[in-house]
Amino acid sequence: MTTALAPDRTSPSPVKINGLEVIAIEFAETPLSTPEKPVHFKQIVKILLEDGSVVYGCAWAGCGFIRDTAIAVRPHLKAHKPDTDTGKKLDAPDVNTLTVGELLELAGSAQTLRLDLERTTRERDRLAKSLDEWKQRAQTAQRRLNSIQKALAPVT
Repeated sequence: MTTALAPDRTSPSPVKINGLEVIAIEFAETPLSTPEKPVHFKQIVKILLEDGSVVYGCAWAGCGFIRDTAIAVRPHLKAHKPDTDTGKKLDAPDVNTLTVGELLELAGSAQTLRLDLERTTRERDRLAKSLDEWKQRAQTAQRRLNSIQKALAPVT
């Protein structure tokens, strides 16, 4: 089983790509991004190398797939999707066979996913409450508009 790599984690040892040390890793921006509202890919990372160059890679831990553009990484992501046509399920890893580094990476990814889930759940609850409030306001406005229309109907 592979897990998504948390880009904000720093690696315990220097990682190199094409002989150059990795300086920073962050989720890559999508073409939908604007300066006011950045939108990021969830499975593609932007990798800054020591010479200032940038490459893009698959965010799955241990994958190592890298290309010059984020869009060039997208077709590769199919390799990580479970085969739903045949009903295959991904098996959980045997933690007894994992190294300490792999366990720490797995725990970090799980922590990141848990925090994302909590944040998303809070946002969903806030939006649901806001939706209920706006729905009540719209219904009240509709009733008032109907009353006004009924009152003005004989005049026109």
